[in-house]
Amino acid sequence: MPLLDVASLISEFNVGPITVLRRTAPTLNSYGEFVAGAQSVVILSPCAIHTATGRVLDQLPEAERNNETIEVYTDGQRLYVADDSKPPDVVIYQGRNYRISVVNDFMLDGGVYFALAVLEDTQV
Repeated sequence: MPLLDVASLISEFNVGPITVLRRTAPTLNSYGEFVAGAQSVVILSPCAIHTATGRVLDQLPEAERNNETIEVYTDGQRLYVADDSKPPDVVIYQGRNYRISVVNDFMLDGGVYFALAVLEDTQV
């Protein structure tokens, strides 16, 4: 049993519901071209989000460390990074798209998932 109930902190700092776009693996059509997988929408709530700074950014690939990044804490709802067959989840936060780059599983140490999401687009 964890010393601190971190999951209750997520409820206190809840900014949800947040929309997450999730795609299935791409497929090949009859012409040998890749076709993007089906997109589904997942609603996250509760979740706590804030700007990532300091040592947390060391978890990102070096090329992404200067991009705007947010930390996403969820209570039992996992986010997914890219693997060899499907693209990463995209979090829509304050009207901007953030691509999930790192996920840490702390379910045994407080019942939460922690993710780093890097800004995908820019506002004009």
